[in-house]
Amino acid sequence: MKRVVPATLAFLLLTGFGFNPTKAITSLTGNPLVSSLMSGLGLNANQAVGGAGALLGLAQTHMPKADWSKLASAIPGAGDMIKTAKSLGGISKFTNLAGLSNAFTKMGLTPDTVAKLTPAMGDYVTKAAGPDVGNKFKDAIK
Repeated sequence: MKRVVPATLAFLLLTGFGFNPTKAITSLTGNPLVSSLMSGLGLNANQAVGGAGALLGLAQTHMPKADWSKLASAIPGAGDMIKTAKSLGGISKFTNLAGLSNAFTKMGLTPDTVAKLTPAMGDYVTKAAGPDVGNKFKDAIK
């Protein structure tokens, strides 16, 4: 019995506790933010979820906790988008926007698309969470 617990724990750590990015993307396709990015920028579901998640992860790293909480409560599925972005882009740490370039490439997002994605996300966050949080989000993802 003692050997089963470490083996189970190792399996869970290696498989991301059962996280399935394909399932997450499917469930997030109807998310208002994801739908907005797909229709407004012509992104596919992987690109919209991954790109949004990467920028949300960057914001979570750099925003004060209280502001991040306001943003996360205004964006349904923010945590799932971040997890999915990590998986799709091979992201281990959110440092800055330039540090996400390889992840964006893995998601099929060109630099031109990312240049359109960042203001689109800023506008969406501003509408969803208010101008104060929107401005802090925009500063956090620079």
